[in-house]
Amino acid sequence: MSSNGKLARLGLSVAAMAAALSFGAVGAAQATPAISATSGDVTVAADCTYEAIRNTVVRSGPGTQHPIVRTKKKGQHMTGPAPCIATGSWFKVYLSTGTYGYTPVADVRFVS
Repeated sequence: MSSNGKLARLGLSVAAMAAALSFGAVGAAQATPAISATSGDVTVAADCTYEAIRNTVVRSGPGTQHPIVRTKKKGQHMTGPAPCIATGSWFKVYLSTGTYGYTPVADVRFVS
């Protein structure tokens, strides 16, 4: 089938789904799948890399009231989720446990 034929069929499917939703044929608890008419590159935000500029700690939350969960030596790298923006004076970083930790902005430098 040509790409125009596929797009036309996709358009009819989307229109039918929209009509069903507007008339209540599909329950509110059911999710509507996301449909893309074109294929292309997906842009994913890159992780952020930080380097400890002195011996530092990683805490369970953004603040000194949270317990220390890791220590990092000067020169060690840490990775965190994008966007690379501090929460107050703390950067969010990944832990090997699959959770997050927080390291002081003053103790690290942004690498990439």
